[in-house]
Amino acid sequence: MSTETALKRNSQQRRAHAVYASLAHKRPMVGILCAEMVALAVFALAAAGFIGLRAWLALPN
Repeated sequence: MSTETALKRNSQQRRAHAVYASLAHKRPMVGILCAEMVALAVFALAAAGFIGLRAWLALPN
């Protein structure tokens, strides 16, 4: 079964289809960007914890 019909699409339908088609190709990029942001957040928390631990251990008893 085809999604194409005998009726022509109007300009709004063509524009909506073009926008949806362009977004469909960008979805994997958004997922990669989110994964990179999570990795950066984990790395920043680890670095902050390491710096905090060193500062805490450097305090006099």
